[in-house]
Amino acid sequence: MAGIAETLSFTTGLSSAVIGVMVAVSLLPPLATCGMLFGAGFEKQALGAFLLFFTNVVCINLAGVIAFLIQGIQPRTWWKADKARKAARTAIALWTAVLLILAILILLLRPK
Repeated sequence: MAGIAETLSFTTGLSSAVIGVMVAVSLLPPLATCGMLFGAGFEKQALGAFLLFFTNVVCINLAGVIAFLIQGIQPRTWWKADKARKAARTAIALWTAVLLILAILILLLRPK
């Protein structure tokens, strides 16, 4: 949600202060939890919090790329359009692959 909202605010010129708060809310708590758990000696739980943080980063980026595509945002020059389409497809494939790997890691690390 934060990735889509950030992209919409960027492309429509709306205030980005609320978007910064949304991104901070999705990233800061898991990262702070990871640090506190790791410092207290709970490495496995800290890894789980870090995986949540990294999953949020991946989802924000994936949602942003998809929102740009849905809005039809293109380069100003026609000769860069093909390169931009390829980059968007590559980004979606990369973020989706990373997200699938994270899902597998989360499933493997869940408590039994």
